[in-house]
Amino acid sequence: MSDIHKGMAKRLRADLATRDVTISHSEALELVAHQYGARDWNTLAARSAPDEAAEGPAVPILRIFDRSKAMEFYVDYLGFQLDWEHGGHETHTPVYAQVSRGRAVLHLSEHHGDASPGGAALVSVADVTALHDEVHTRPYDYAHPGVRDEDWGRVMVVVDPFHNRIVFHQPVVTDVEPRPAEAAGPIELSYELDATREDAFAAFTERIDQWWHPAYAPEGLVSVTIDPEVGGRAWMQLADGTTYPWGTVTVWHPPLEYAQTFTLAQDPEHPSTLQVRIESASSRGRQHPGSIVRFAHGGWTAANVAGRARFSEWGILLDRFAAVADGRPVPEVPAWVTEGGPG
Repeated sequence: MSDIHKGMAKRLRADLATRDVTISHSEALELVAHQYGARDWNTLAARSAPDEAAEGPAVPILRIFDRSKAMEFYVDYLGFQLDWEHGGHETHTPVYAQVSRGRAVLHLSEHHGDASPGGAALVSVADVTALHDEVHTRPYDYAHPGVRDEDWGRVMVVVDPFHNRIVFHQPVVTDVEPRPAEAAGPIELSYELDATREDAFAAFTERIDQWWHPAYAPEGLVSVTIDPEVGGRAWMQLADGTTYPWGTVTVWHPPLEYAQTFTLAQDPEHPSTLQVRIESASSRGRQHPGSIVRFAHGGWTAANVAGRARFSEWGILLDRFAAVADGRPVPEVPAWVTEGGPG
């Protein structure tokens, strides 16, 4: 914690210098201490020091199913280091491993019962923006995280190959300028399906009319269609005979990737983007490999980011998509959903 306080003192000196006010580093430390209600810097430093008698921090255990994919994600992509591991192919036992990055420690387990897929871990970092820039220098096709500002801090959310969410969190510091609106990250969801990649791709594109709900369309929706080619339209047929275009296909690469511009409930001059990436999942008792579908609604810029908050209900629609892909009954939308776009 004292490192954060020292950083605050450094920024305080710099800000005062722009106002032709010069103070020493020690004076800045004392001012920071007073802001925290401490008598002086030494008192604040002592208060922030770890209690040697206290228990250590809790360590999240995240469920994994494939060691190589786990190492590719956590070590090669996110920059964690592998501290130790037990089990594996040589011993024919499930892998249990520890990875760490700085003071952040995670346990990864293939053991049934240790954890369930879809867990989450909160990792505090000093600079989310720097971490975002770092991971984007590494080649990894299955994650394209963004950074967003919340009331409780600046965050970057990354979903691992096993549907676990790693939330990198930079706490709110009042003397840090807010991140520009154009850096708003995508809305991301992922699903592990029994469906093959081919069936998942077809369900999202060719069979979109089976899962899209009229509550998320202009009044009088008759059908929803995506033209199967780059440059094709995403469009809706309405009861009055008109068509409503809501995007243009930018990537058509079955069964791996689909993308389009997105103008539903948005200014067509400033569209956002939809992207769907599909990869194979382990068979896990199935007769064929399943699929992992990663969805991202991004493309947020200073010109359109004000409308981003409207699109908070993608999970309702995509739960319906997942049911269509897997051949399950399609869930109804909640009763409180009325009209308008997702969100």
